[in-house]
Amino acid sequence: MTVNSEECPVLLSLDGRGFYVLRYSAIPENDLTRIRFDLADPNTGEGGSAEAVVDPRLVEALNAHNQGRDVGHALLIWIDTRNSEVRWQRRRFKGSQPETS
Repeated sequence: MTVNSEECPVLLSLDGRGFYVLRYSAIPENDLTRIRFDLADPNTGEGGSAEAVVDPRLVEALNAHNQGRDVGHALLIWIDTRNSEVRWQRRRFKGSQPETS
């Protein structure tokens, strides 16, 4: 799925380094899901990719976010490879409290 970054941006922090998610694809694996992100570095404009094995609820959150109901919100994803942690949260662009997934 391609992300509409102007209306519903998805931002990924990979070990503390921030990226815009351009596209993602997911493949179920037993109780988890393997997800591949196509990324753009906002500082350099360079592209890259990352893969992670995650809770399937992240894919559900991504799909719901990108169906256009979340205009004015960004989906933030944190991947910490050192601690094998993946977290995500939906936030409004301007002045409201975050909404946690």
